[in-house]
Amino acid sequence: MSKNKVLKIQCQILIENIKLKKFDINTSAANDEVNIEFSHQINDYSIRDLMKILNISTIKEVKYLIKNLELEQSKYRSLNSHKKWVYNNNALNILKLYLKYKAA
Repeated sequence: MSKNKVLKIQCQILIENIKLKKFDINTSAANDEVNIEFSHQINDYSIRDLMKILNISTIKEVKYLIKNLELEQSKYRSLNSHKKWVYNNNALNILKLYLKYKAA
């Protein structure tokens, strides 16, 4: 076998979506960490986002709908890095369809 073979590994993370936080480094350490923050191209919505999208006036109403439509399951929501629940597109679509059904 030839020793001049090159192995290419495709990057799975788009570099355009990464924003590095700026911080001052006074001393170096063996366990230095870098904070990486991804832009919101992932479609996860907080309760406030759902309020704005669905044009609902209070958080209580959104929580009530989430509870009644049983969207508290793991396939519809997850915890974000701030320890708050965020809901995926499926949950948003169910909420939209429910509101259309109720309005009809």
